[in-house]
Amino acid sequence: MDPTEGIPKGWTNDPQFFEGFFDYDSAEAHLARRHGINDPKLLLMTTPDTGDMGYIITSGGRFYWGDLMIDHIAEITKPRTWPEILRTLAMKGDKGLRKKFVQRVVVEEEPWEEEMMVEGQGLSVPSGSNVPSTSEK
Repeated sequence: MDPTEGIPKGWTNDPQFFEGFFDYDSAEAHLARRHGINDPKLLLMTTPDTGDMGYIITSGGRFYWGDLMIDHIAEITKPRTWPEILRTLAMKGDKGLRKKFVQRVVVEEEPWEEEMMVEGQGLSVPSGSNVPSTSEK
């Protein structure tokens, strides 16, 4: 059976498109955890030719819709089964899915966030007018 059989036009489940997305240390996986979704599995992404950056993930028996350009994830509340979701996407697009945005939750700080430099830390340059310029020679 062809793994792309039944995949709606404009969407893909091709692993080459999935590479790096929703890996544990990725920004997408962190966003999912910030929405209480701890073990997201990427099922579909929109194809590059659509100009969209949508995705559908699953976790805990539920399905979620998101877009890489926004920081929100919505649970797909209707339809609830994978075959029905695929059918709806094929017939009506993602606008045919009933969705409810998921509230954010507090998660422990990720290790990569701790390494990020917070504005104001690190080297500083005095802003007074008596500071010599290297271009004034």
